[in-house]
Amino acid sequence: MEKRRHTEKLDERAYEFVSGLLARGELKPGQKLSEPSLASACGVSRTPMREAVRRLIAEGVLNQVPKSGTYVCGFGAKDICDAYDIRTAIESAMLERAVPRLTKPDLAKLAGNCERMHKAIIAMRRAKMPIMTGKPEADFLSEDVSFHLLLLRASGNALAEKIIANTYRRNQFFGTHSHQRTLLHVSLAWRYHCEILKACRAGDAAAAVYWLKTHIARSERDALMPLSRM
Repeated sequence: MEKRRHTEKLDERAYEFVSGLLARGELKPGQKLSEPSLASACGVSRTPMREAVRRLIAEGVLNQVPKSGTYVCGFGAKDICDAYDIRTAIESAMLERAVPRLTKPDLAKLAGNCERMHKAIIAMRRAKMPIMTGKPEADFLSEDVSFHLLLLRASGNALAEKIIANTYRRNQFFGTHSHQRTLLHVSLAWRYHCEILKACRAGDAAAAVYWLKTHIARSERDALMPLSRM
C-alpha cells in the first residue's frame, strides 16, 4: 500500500511538472517532447513521466505520432470554437439547475472568488503590466476556474463538472498563446463574474445564464483575436 501511494505521488508530481510547463508556455504547440529530459528536469524516473505523458495524451493536450514521438497539440480557430461551444451548452444548462440549489456558504465562496480576481487586477495595474502575467495571472485564473466549477458542482451533475474541468485545463495550457489578457479583458471577465453572482443571489437563473453566455462569448472573441492577425 505504501509503495502504491509513493508511485501515485511521483506520477502526480510528473503530471504537475509538465502541466506547469504547458501553462507557462515553456512547451509550445508542435514541440516534440523528450521523456528522458523531462524526467531528469522533474527529478523522477522515466516511469512516472511516461504515465504523466499518457494522461496528457488522453486529455487531448499531447499527441503521439507513431514512429515519430510525442508532440504538444497545436490549436486553431475551430479547436477554440469547439471548446467554447461545449462550455456554452453545458455550463448554461447546469447553471440554470444550480441557481436554486446554491447555499449561503456557496454564495460566500463565489463572492470570495470575485474579490480575489479583483485583487489580481489591482496587482496587475500596480505592476503596470500591459498583459497580465506571473502571479497575478495565476491567481486570477485560479479564482476564475474555481468560480465556474463551484457552479457546476452545485448543479449536481458530476459528469458535466468533469467535462468542463478538462476544457478549462486545455484553455489554461493554450491560453498563453490564444489570449492577450489586457486590463480590459480581465476587467470585463471580473465584471461578468460579479453579474453572475448578483443574479445567483437574487435567485434569477435566467439573468445568471444571460451573463454567463455574454462572458463566454466575449472570452471566445478574445481567444480568436490573435489568430485573426496571423
